[in-house]
Amino acid sequence: MSRPRPLALSLVLTLAPMGTLSACNIARMVDKSTLKTMAPQIMANPDVGLSCALGATTAPMLGALGKEGKRADKALVLTYMSAAMCSEPVAWDAELRRLGAARRGAGDETADLLEVERRAHLEAASRYLAAWEHLETAFGPIGAGCPSLDSSKNEDLLFLLGLSTGLLALVHDQGSGGLLGVSLDIPRKVERAATCLDDTTWWGVPGALQAAIWVTVPGALPEGKDAFGALAQAAATGDAAGVRLARAFQIQSLATVGDEAGLKAAVAEHAASQARPGSNPDFALLNAYAGQLVRHESDKLWLKAAGQRTPSAKYGTFPQAPADAGADGLDDLLNQFLDAQNPAPAPEGAPETSP
Repeated sequence: MSRPRPLALSLVLTLAPMGTLSACNIARMVDKSTLKTMAPQIMANPDVGLSCALGATTAPMLGALGKEGKRADKALVLTYMSAAMCSEPVAWDAELRRLGAARRGAGDETADLLEVERRAHLEAASRYLAAWEHLETAFGPIGAGCPSLDSSKNEDLLFLLGLSTGLLALVHDQGSGGLLGVSLDIPRKVERAATCLDDTTWWGVPGALQAAIWVTVPGALPEGKDAFGALAQAAATGDAAGVRLARAFQIQSLATVGDEAGLKAAVAEHAASQARPGSNPDFALLNAYAGQLVRHESDKLWLKAAGQRTPSAKYGTFPQAPADAGADGLDDLLNQFLDAQNPAPAPEGAPETSP
């Protein structure tokens, strides 16, 4: 049995003969090699940093190989999605440092970190949006019907991941303050397109995408549906299959709507699931990425309650928030000051005291 080619070698062997090919042939060759040869290797590697670096490096090069309509759009979905994974940790880290600064009362630092956070969100949003646009170019208008997906070429996996890029583009655009102007129509398109994929085959992710939309988009919940129940079921399906992306989408949704009790329970379940055997090694990257999303939400809870990020040994547990004596303490001090300035009159008949 031949050994799989290293990623860099696969890319070189793909691009080397392209000088003699037409733009259409180049695009088809790159798409085929990326989906059949490179994607499985990338998905099996848990190093998110390496994946994002590969995407950030190759996306501009692949985009330059052909004109619009003749580009390797399927490959570009993956490369732009991977590139966005480089921007997200910058936004997350700035948010955590901002929360710490706010806790210390460092107003100037808080404002500066908010701007760092927004810029990183904008970069992530632009990259995820580029992935979404290449998905639409490759498969037609998303949500207008089910495209023909060749599973032997991993097109169903690509379509699934591409759907998530649309929602992530919107999430990060909102984190930037809406600077990119990502269309608010995307969630409903994703909701319809998710029905094209089998929920059990894809670890509950199609159902999680739908339920996340029902939870977070006003008016999206169909009559008779239980959005939070559907999220929990999708997460459990993913945990059982050893690919925890649905759990991460559940946790992001709970954080978005401010359900702290549900959020803590879901993070604890994610930690317990990680401790059990059965992770799917073929999709180690997705598990690692899901772990980053979940840990960020855990870190926010820890920072607000204890002033530090989640200790590795305590992942899945949460500190008791200290009693909020801030407002009460200020009230007590103010009352003491007013009492000193305006002493109560002495009872009638009491001896007067000299100042």
